[in-house]
Amino acid sequence: MDAFLTFLANIVATQQFFQVFVGGCTMWLIGWMVTRGRNDKESLPAPAAGTIADVPAVPFAQGPREVLDIMREQRDMDRRRTEDNTHIRECVRVIKEETKRQTELLQEIAEDQRLEHRLNAERQHRH
Repeated sequence: MDAFLTFLANIVATQQFFQVFVGGCTMWLIGWMVTRGRNDKESLPAPAAGTIADVPAVPFAQGPREVLDIMREQRDMDRRRTEDNTHIRECVRVIKEETKRQTELLQEIAEDQRLEHRLNAERQHRH
């Protein structure tokens, strides 16, 4: 029995055996995971209608007429996006101008209040 344990210890002590053992275990694990994945995939239900899975991967595979329709839709969406961006820029410009005008008005009010406060303080000081 001691000879057998010594034999096993000598085999395990060599690096080549350890590499073969780890490689074999890794290959066995990969094989098990692949077959498990295939079984899981085959048991899944079909994708629901109207999902992204129904969209063809390549629009050009549909034919020239469909491609032109898609390109027109894309051009119209780009045009609308440009119009929306222009409208948003105009709104931001108007808001910026109004904010500036309101800020100037508030600064004038604050200056008038400071002047009024100073004048009242001087009147109080004289009496």
